[in-house]
Amino acid sequence: MLEAPTATAAMRSRLRIGRPASHWFGAGGGLGFGLSAALGVQLAQPMRRVVAVLGEGSAQYAITAFWTAAAYNIPVTFLILPNDEYRILKWFAALESVTGAPGLDLPGLDVRATAESYGVPGVRADGGVEDLLARIVAALDVAGPTLVEVPLAPGMTL
Repeated sequence: MLEAPTATAAMRSRLRIGRPASHWFGAGGGLGFGLSAALGVQLAQPMRRVVAVLGEGSAQYAITAFWTAAAYNIPVTFLILPNDEYRILKWFAALESVTGAPGLDLPGLDVRATAESYGVPGVRADGGVEDLLARIVAALDVAGPTLVEVPLAPGMTL
């Protein structure tokens, strides 16, 4: 499951899809489906683990899906890529020659803390690739939902 628009190109260039129905994303560019869709895919395919890659802006559209994941113990791993901004909308504003669009900086938005308040435990992976891999492997070993946060620098596009 992928809903991290500024990371989409990097994810698609690195994923090696070997089985049908292994990569889910919104083809139309809409935002807000990722959290809920990840839960639906996991429920539809209980023998396969879902990793949902999301930006913190995208997560805001359906943030209460964390409650559903916790309440029903749906074992999705949420990989959140916070960059303290709504990067994809900044890109779109520039594309449309819009200057000064409000609300595109997201300093202090803490998706991990929000997920924890809904009952989804979270960890921060900021120790490099090995740390990230270890935390994802550990999250996939948990019977319920988990969140792994990988902070990105503002302005960074994967």
